Amino acid sequence: MTDEYMPEYRPVDGKALLAKLARVKWSFVIMAVLCFFWAVYMYVTAPQGGAGGLLPTPIEGPAGLVGLLPWCGIVGGLLGFVGTVVSRSPWALGWVEPLVSIVMLLAGLWGIYSIPELGTFGQTYTLAGVFLALYVAVIALELYRRDASYWYVEMLVAAAVLAISLAGGVNMASDAALVGFYSLAFFVAAWGFVYGALKLGGSDKGAEACETVVAAAE
Repeated sequence: MTDEYMPEYRPVDGKALLAKLARVKWSFVIMAVLCFFWAVYMYVTAPQGGAGGLLPTPIEGPAGLVGLLPWCGIVGGLLGFVGTVVSRSPWALGWVEPLVSIVMLLAGLWGIYSIPELGTFGQTYTLAGVFLALYVAVIALELYRRDASYWYVEMLVAAAVLAISLAGGVNMASDAALVGFYSLAFFVAAWGFVYGALKLGGSDKGAEACETVVAAAE
């Protein structure tokens, strides 16, 4: 093979790479990953109880998901706070971003020792969905404050998460339907965190790709 067909070697700029990683909104990345995982975890949980097909889900079904939610809050709150401190990007609405992580952590710690007081599956996950909707709304307000394009799409995502969660909170459906409702709420919220991480973390190409999809939908 001649030299003209050989790929050009480009050394990795370690400083530039570290600078890009430092600008990433790690708290939003963590929330997106956590929401995607929990949406799938709920979806594969058998509503009638028993072991799940893909993951070791609680044999109690939706009731077991109530007891596991505080651990989800602890992981998200702790890692989210660390991600907020590590990232060099400006915080969303000032101290609101780290405070949200602290609230998640404290709520999770309280929930571990107060599982009987968490309520039913529908009540607990309705509150979780409302919390996620408010968090995504914080990102939308930060995008609006920075005059970012398509900030209203983020607010629509927050409204969708809120509507889905409240619809599940009506509690007029079976457990199978409720699991589907809240799984969808977490899945939609995850995309809100993805867009927030791309737009506020300085990833212009990723944000432009999302905006292209939105523009095409319009």
